[in-house]
Amino acid sequence: MKYKPLFFAVALLLATPIFAQKSKVPIWLNLSVGGNIADCYDNGTLPYKYLGVGGNLGLGATVEWRRCHVQHETRVFGNMLETGGTSIDLDSRTEFLYRFHDNTRNRLHLWAGGGLQMNYDIKEIPAMMNAASGVTAFENLCAEGMLSYDFAFIRDGSHNLLTAYGKLILPVAGLAIRPGYAYMDNYTSDINIVNTVLQDYETFGKLFPGIGTDIGLTFNLLNGNRIGVFYRWDYLSTGHKGTYRFDNALHSVNLSFMFNIN
Repeated sequence: MKYKPLFFAVALLLATPIFAQKSKVPIWLNLSVGGNIADCYDNGTLPYKYLGVGGNLGLGATVEWRRCHVQHETRVFGNMLETGGTSIDLDSRTEFLYRFHDNTRNRLHLWAGGGLQMNYDIKEIPAMMNAASGVTAFENLCAEGMLSYDFAFIRDGSHNLLTAYGKLILPVAGLAIRPGYAYMDNYTSDINIVNTVLQDYETFGKLFPGIGTDIGLTFNLLNGNRIGVFYRWDYLSTGHKGTYRFDNALHSVNLSFMFNIN
């Protein structure tokens, strides 16, 4: 059955959680799956932008208590590039948000906080021959803000079925690691991979290396589980730092499933 895994995930969400227990600290296990478009540019390889199309999978966990929200998520993106190559992106983030304002009807909420991001972009473009593959990495300290709105209240207003939200992620300072030779690694200079990475890659700091946005709608089930859909835009750039400019934007649309386990 082609959609059996997705059907199983939805059925599990609708069922009463087996492991759920009464607790003041709710914990969710997160799963997301979707499609994406990659908008790529690397001045060291090609003098023009190129696109990629593929899918992504995300895993993580969320903990909430009182006004605090902590979430860790790792997403893996795979893309087929119009250059005839492929790319794999790994994005791992841990965020902390504090709900500092609620309106009088307790529907509109404002959140602020920050997080840590690690992003790795791996490209393989056979047409580049000895410069066919390479890795670009970012490690960023981020500032974040979120606006959420609860509606469709039931049970005399004690439970809201739907939550809409918009989030802004702003990497404030980061560390970038890039190939310094013709975009990719110069594997002909040294057959020792360790020496190649240490000698041909460059590391430098970068202020405001990108931006990210996240817009979504979540359906809050009565048993504590959640189903959502979201659009996310993630953009990272070296700007004018480093030997060759690197820009990478990922547009993704996902279904998300949050399984309440505590």
